Amino acid sequence: MKDIKIRDLYAGKPDAKDEINFEGWDKFIKTFVVADHFNLELLTRGNHCFITGFKGTGKTALLFYLDDKLKSEDESTCSSFIFFKEDFTDAKRSELQGLSHRVLSSVTVEQGALTETTEFEYVWRWIILKQLVNDNETYGRNLFVDDEHWQRFEKIVGQIKAPRNKRKILLPNKIKFAVPYKDPATMAEYSPEVEVDFQRPSSQQYQNFVALVDAAEETLSNLTRTDIPYYIFIDELEAYYGNEQIFLRDLYMIRDLIFTVKRFNTTFARANMPQIKIICSVRSEILTAIQRFIVTKEINKVTSGFSVPLNWNYTNNNSYAHPIIQILLKRIAVCAEADSEDSLRIYRQWFPEQIRGMEPASYILNNSWCKPRDMVRLIMVAQNSLHNGTSSFSQIVFDSTSKVYSEDSLQEIKEELRALYTAEEINDIITCFTGYRTSFSVKDLQKRIDQYFSETVLKTKFRQVIEDLYRLGFLGNLLPATQTYHWQHKGDSSVILSDEWRLCVHYALHGALSIGARNDRGIKREAQAGDIACVTVYDVISQFALVEFRLFGQSYKGSIHIAEFGRNGHGYIHRLSDIVQDGDQFNVSLIEFDEKYSNWKLKILPEKSDD
Repeated sequence: MKDIKIRDLYAGKPDAKDEINFEGWDKFIKTFVVADHFNLELLTRGNHCFITGFKGTGKTALLFYLDDKLKSEDESTCSSFIFFKEDFTDAKRSELQGLSHRVLSSVTVEQGALTETTEFEYVWRWIILKQLVNDNETYGRNLFVDDEHWQRFEKIVGQIKAPRNKRKILLPNKIKFAVPYKDPATMAEYSPEVEVDFQRPSSQQYQNFVALVDAAEETLSNLTRTDIPYYIFIDELEAYYGNEQIFLRDLYMIRDLIFTVKRFNTTFARANMPQIKIICSVRSEILTAIQRFIVTKEINKVTSGFSVPLNWNYTNNNSYAHPIIQILLKRIAVCAEADSEDSLRIYRQWFPEQIRGMEPASYILNNSWCKPRDMVRLIMVAQNSLHNGTSSFSQIVFDSTSKVYSEDSLQEIKEELRALYTAEEINDIITCFTGYRTSFSVKDLQKRIDQYFSETVLKTKFRQVIEDLYRLGFLGNLLPATQTYHWQHKGDSSVILSDEWRLCVHYALHGALSIGARNDRGIKREAQAGDIACVTVYDVISQFALVEFRLFGQSYKGSIHIAEFGRNGHGYIHRLSDIVQDGDQFNVSLIEFDEKYSNWKLKILPEKSDD
């Protein structure tokens, strides 16, 4: 194994397109890891056509990997990429073009365009139809049999014109199309141009545009495919809650693109066109925004039945064999010129036995969201923060980089929230948790909101905000009684809002939010709802056992209601003093502090079985 430093590691880029452009195709492929249990065959051989996942889960990278896999299986395979709101220089396109038969296109919306339109299916159908024509031309007219059906199809599609070249699509407010006809007197052919105003879908011009698209699509069903495999990949779509009008426009556009992708794939299947497919990646939070803010047209039926979710759940969340850790180890192997299959040896060489008392893989995964982008961020932060001679990931490395890593992680959470909330709302949400606690009960959080954030979205849409923060990994669940944690990215799909469970802030965000540091500095904290304590009874009255206990070096008093003893095996209790005496001890969970009587309401924890 070659002796290298952290500065020498292949970090990659947060965006897969940039990683390929700047770092090269070979390193990208060599370090790519397929998420455990992700079924590629559903996309390549089945009828699934959507990849769904949160930002940073590797959807773009998966599209490129899928493209490479298909081409390795059949080198004649042709493909085309459409990137929503992206712009690629000729240099970038030629660089990628030289790697394999790959064509890149981008869709850009003219500033202020189409803001009044809420139906975009015909616009997207036109774009896909144009893509088919352009790709066939690019690949030497070998994707479809060049017969009378193709010539008619090409002619109809060619009548619709807009500001674009083959690789850049601009969606304006208006486009033009030609309506060919013959003069009956002279039999001369004319093709006058008619302008279509997308802001006036009821106009005659728009209806003519619709008729052309319908005619082209009808002709598409009659085309004959060659035996060359052909795929169109559409990269993850984005929308941000800034300008409300533009935000809603983008959601409608994304919604209708999803329906359009499904429509074309259905057409290909019914027309018995082999080995042609459109595969589209979609951000999970965008799907949430569509369902929340606009008319969905039952989009769930499309996405749920034809989607392959991209997540990184793994049966052993604390093992070096976790796919996310394997990404990191493969990047080390590539740079060290080592055998990537010998991952255990690389792991032991580059990581200490423990980091803060935890096995290193467990520590890394607990401070991440189990996404490939987390590993990219970890390496990049380490390279930018450390002394050049550092040659392993020691505890010192993680301690010195934790603050920057935390701030970068919080920034990405904010980016994800932009699909659901305004900038002001995001600021209120983040401020609420800044300087607060690492874990807390729902009631305690609501009290904080009532006191400081009563006029914000935290108050008016409390449950929605908490569910969103849980889904994005900002918050998790903690059951203090058993020290059980639930996280969305570890397979626990729904947040639990109950007295027994607490909410907790993701470990990696503590530094950016300035929470948790007081414990590290040895400053005593006060008891909180959800804490566990061993209490001693000092008095028994009619309905309560009065107890005392110590936590964090401080003394407290509390009370256990008679009903708690009934629920723990005693059934109906005539007199509490018959079963509870002074000096008895119980393990309890702190439920709520009673300001009036200055004591804690307590819940008895069930005794652990010997099994």
